[in-house]
Amino acid sequence: MNILMTSHSFFPDIGGIETIAELLADDFCDAGHSVILITKTKGDPSLDSLRFPFEVIRNPSVLKLLKCYKWANVVFQNNIELRQAWPNLIFRKPLVISLHTWLLNIKGKLGLEELIKHFALSAATKVIAVSNSIRIDSYSDALVIGNPYDNDLFRNYLSPRRPFSIVFLGRLVSDKGVDLLLRSFAELDLPLARLTIIGSGPERQSLERLARGLDIDDSVSFVGPLQGSALVDLLNQNEVMVIPSIWREPFGIVALEGLACGCVPLVSDGGGLVDAVGQAGLSFKRGDIHDLTDKLRLLLSDQELRSNLRAKSVAHLSIFEKHKVSRQYLDVLNLCLRAPRKNQNPAHSSQ
Repeated sequence: MNILMTSHSFFPDIGGIETIAELLADDFCDAGHSVILITKTKGDPSLDSLRFPFEVIRNPSVLKLLKCYKWANVVFQNNIELRQAWPNLIFRKPLVISLHTWLLNIKGKLGLEELIKHFALSAATKVIAVSNSIRIDSYSDALVIGNPYDNDLFRNYLSPRRPFSIVFLGRLVSDKGVDLLLRSFAELDLPLARLTIIGSGPERQSLERLARGLDIDDSVSFVGPLQGSALVDLLNQNEVMVIPSIWREPFGIVALEGLACGCVPLVSDGGGLVDAVGQAGLSFKRGDIHDLTDKLRLLLSDQELRSNLRAKSVAHLSIFEKHKVSRQYLDVLNLCLRAPRKNQNPAHSSQ
């Protein structure tokens, strides 16, 4: 099967959509399929050919885009992208779209662009939502398939962890709620507790100032962005991962990565984070510092609770292993390839 995959963001950018695109495209190739990935992200084509088993085309010309659609048996959009979809008005290839975020504008309303996206979804052969929250809020007819994580990389070393250790992993932007976590950590008032902040972003300096203002800077470490084994090693040193997002996260791969490294996740209860942790973690009321502090204190003080939650993580994580998730996607792509095209005369489709 020739799979044309679009992902607006991709390597070398770092984020959930970029990670998912690479994991799925890699596994599609491992399963014997041919993949071309189109992206708007700039990069070095010579490095792409060394790093990926599939072709990466960055900012394609109109002619190149048309040639890619002609080549494809099926088109898969890793999040809806209108600017790369128009050639399908000509070629009418089976189209699968995965939704990674809400179809609402910054005011929480349906604007013109969002209405156009809804129309585009209705023309797709199949729509996949990455969480039940996305399905309910954005496209009720979507099939829910949770996001994959790299289970070859993220794993639990089963080594001793630092007591009272907390970790945050993510972009340092206001939506992620790191300021809330810092204030909650200060409320804990546990002299032995340590908080590690992994990630970069425009809010780093203001967050460091906040830590100093709260007089917790000696107990908080800002280590910057980490990847690969260095990230896995540090996650394995911590007891609890907190994901305090103010924004309703569509899913939350970092929760799976923390779980896989043995961290017990504590997440805000908005959006798809609850789906991501399942029964293997706890949630707190989004934006509520007192509920966050109470739940954090409970997790840090109750070793038996942490052990019970970790025991549930094995079965939960197995659902999101990259090979299992990619096979679900491939099943959908194969079914769409064999299905009658929308608006096609049934009499013609049987000939």
